[in-house]
Amino acid sequence: MVDFLYDLYLTVSQYFPEYWAGTIASAAFGVLAGAWINSRIQTRKSVVEELNAIRAALSLCFSITNRFVNLKLQYVRSTRDRFAQDRQEYEEFKERARTHKGPPQLVYEFRGDLRTLSPITVPIQVLERCVYEKISVSGRALAALSDFTSAIDGLKESTKYRNEWIEEVRKEQLPDDLLAERYFGLINPTGMTDQRFKGNIEAIYSQTDDCIFFPLILAEDLSKRGNQLRRKNRWKYWFGLPKTMKADWSTARAQGLILKDDECALWLGGFKEEPTRWQRIRARIFVTSGI
Repeated sequence: MVDFLYDLYLTVSQYFPEYWAGTIASAAFGVLAGAWINSRIQTRKSVVEELNAIRAALSLCFSITNRFVNLKLQYVRSTRDRFAQDRQEYEEFKERARTHKGPPQLVYEFRGDLRTLSPITVPIQVLERCVYEKISVSGRALAALSDFTSAIDGLKESTKYRNEWIEEVRKEQLPDDLLAERYFGLINPTGMTDQRFKGNIEAIYSQTDDCIFFPLILAEDLSKRGNQLRRKNRWKYWFGLPKTMKADWSTARAQGLILKDDECALWLGGFKEEPTRWQRIRARIFVTSGI
């Protein structure tokens, strides 16, 4: 077989220039090396582009979350607390008026908050394009982005409903006592109860919490993806890969502006991470050894 191949080589060599085999081998090596280098360049380019997209998405998440944190701090929480306090004071007034005897007749002065609320606009479409089109994430991150979009739409509708309700009662020009009963969701003299405004305050508070919680979850998963991508590829390239950023929300958490994990346990429980192969092996070793 070896003799046959050698004879074939000698026969073919008569029709080609000297050192033709080396030339072909060099050309083949050059093609393969060029393809490998080009593939390496393209891979690095795609990795850098995704890391840059992750950094951009993290910046958007920070900006959006900060906007809703400030909304809760400056308006939503104080409005809810004031509503509860004003309602308690009105019920105490009604009790005093019920037990009051003789003149002068007690008169209630309405002090509710009838300020309209401007809807908050955030670059959610930019964030969606960045995540859906440029970043490879799945599972919890995509669910958080979807629920975040729904929470924003819900908050916009609740804000619009609040403003429409306020406009409605202003046009009616109700006496303070009747306005208070409608405002606080109490039974009026006709036996009816209008709890629309009370429910709206709770809806705005809950939706604002969601608009804070979901981008934080998204940012957490984007940061994990960025760190994973960087660890996996940084040893392959001579040039450093861009690092991902991580925001510090400890102050907001300490002020109670961000939901705790146990308050979101139902949602978080739907996305339990599967253990890796190494974690399963370690668990089996520990169980077998009785550790």
